[in-house]
Amino acid sequence: MKTKAVLIYILLLICIYSAAGQDPGYVYNLKQLIDSALQNNYLIKANEKQSAVKQSDIELLRLTYQPTISASATASVWKFLLPNKQRLLGNSLTDVYTDISVYQTIYEWGENKVRKSAIKDEILLNEEIKRQLRSTIIWGVEDTYYEILKAESEVTVHHNTLYQLRTHLRYAEALYKIGKVSGVDVLKINVQISVEEKALQKSVNSVLAHQIKLGRLCFPERPHPLLIEGHIDTISTSNLSRILIPDSLYKQTLDNHPSIKAANLKITLEDKQKEIARLLNRPELYSYGNGTWEHGYIPFGKNFNYNIGVGIRYTIPYFGGSGYKTKMLQSDLRVEQINDEKAQLFVDLLREIDITLNEIKDIKEEISNNKKIIDLARETLENASVLYQGGQGTIIDVLDAQTILSEATINYQKSTIAFLQAFSKLRYLTGNDNNPY
Repeated sequence: MKTKAVLIYILLLICIYSAAGQDPGYVYNLKQLIDSALQNNYLIKANEKQSAVKQSDIELLRLTYQPTISASATASVWKFLLPNKQRLLGNSLTDVYTDISVYQTIYEWGENKVRKSAIKDEILLNEEIKRQLRSTIIWGVEDTYYEILKAESEVTVHHNTLYQLRTHLRYAEALYKIGKVSGVDVLKINVQISVEEKALQKSVNSVLAHQIKLGRLCFPERPHPLLIEGHIDTISTSNLSRILIPDSLYKQTLDNHPSIKAANLKITLEDKQKEIARLLNRPELYSYGNGTWEHGYIPFGKNFNYNIGVGIRYTIPYFGGSGYKTKMLQSDLRVEQINDEKAQLFVDLLREIDITLNEIKDIKEEISNNKKIIDLARETLENASVLYQGGQGTIIDVLDAQTILSEATINYQKSTIAFLQAFSKLRYLTGNDNNPY
């Protein structure tokens, strides 16, 4: 049974190395995993392209005061010429007409400036969306990473437990041979070994499943199971004594969370859209120029005429021209809507922070309790083993103490990792989008 379990574990490791297509001696640390996930995420790449699109909108607005030039040319044949045409074309029945027009905005009451400011806010909004993406990706990688550590810690404990059980089995077989115990003791230990091997196999499968998930998060173009750097023995728990102040976390969330900041930018944008709608009811001052050539044939060099001037255009704010009022009303309603969504979002974040803080408190108590249970279970196991080996105890006492020790060790290591996992969640809830490692 021991050989079978070891072979299964080795085969799984070989599969991981083969799928990774890399040196089996290389492992990833958490910082490398997060950096890779951020670099390879398609949504972040799309977000960066969206920023470039918005930047080009600013370039377009810079053309507002540039003259717009258009040209047209027509060629036609007349059946007969009216007197005014005859003076231009002579006796020719053909008519070649060329027109060049120039239009330039002189003043539009600051609408262009407001639009440019709105686009800059859209770029900032896009950056906050990017921060939210980064924060979510970092939390997803961290959470999966810690789940792998939990599963790996189970594998280690099950291996140690199997070693202890096989040690108990050797003592039981020796005692059975000299007639101090019955064959039932040997059978019970073998049953417990089978149960432990099944639990080991389940833990190994869990490690592989989370490694595959992490590979998909960090390397979407070539996903593969990953070997990670990290051991429960090396994880610091110095934060156990750290005091977390809820009000400080609430303020940090309000000031820093990208979703909250994005809502504030949306409100600012709606205010500027309202201002743009208001400016639609302002007259536009513009200049224009028009030059024409008309003759009966090509090329031509006479009959040139031009017209230049300054004009003002104004849309009367009634009937179809009153649409700007509806747009202003829509902006007011959207601001109210965004404020309501922002308030609910903040309440949801506060609730999650409170739940996480309570989880951290429970985890601290669980770590302390599990540590006590481990110490007591280890002492109980040592005493029960000594008594059993001396022919005075029962195998049930040994197996019970071994089971309690294994379960407490697993729970202790899981709760230690869960403590770090909860701190990662707090960073996510407060809107931290920087790689903390």
